[in-house]
Amino acid sequence: MVKVLLTGMSGVGKTTILDHLNQDGHLTIDLDYNGWIFFDGTMDVQRILDYINHNRNKSIFLAGTAINQKEIYPYLDFVITLTAPLEVMKERIQARENNSFGKSEEEWAKVVDDKIHFEARIIQSSDLTISTDKSIHDVMKEIHSSIGF
Repeated sequence: MVKVLLTGMSGVGKTTILDHLNQDGHLTIDLDYNGWIFFDGTMDVQRILDYINHNRNKSIFLAGTAINQKEIYPYLDFVITLTAPLEVMKERIQARENNSFGKSEEEWAKVVDDKIHFEARIIQSSDLTISTDKSIHDVMKEIHSSIGF
């Protein structure tokens, strides 16, 4: 059973991919909701580790990005960074209905700044980087083949 973190900037498709994985019957957690990530941008590491330990006999896919995410890396089998061109990210952020983050000019500037200054660091610490500027079918196929599904 695999434990996977899907990470990346806003608008790269983390939630969409989680939805597909959930439809396939996998355990999924969108860390952006329900208190998994605190207001200060850190993950609730102990809660995540408790969840992983409680479900050790199941595959789990977590999705989110936080400043302390490296703390959970030793408990994961794969860290996959999802990326997309800025224009694709902006289009997705403007179209999404489940999350308003990134729609204001100030928030969009934060997304751009994070992509410029933070994305390269998470890519360096990931096992794999997948560009999501292709069909969801192709992205899912790449994820499945990369983790041995």
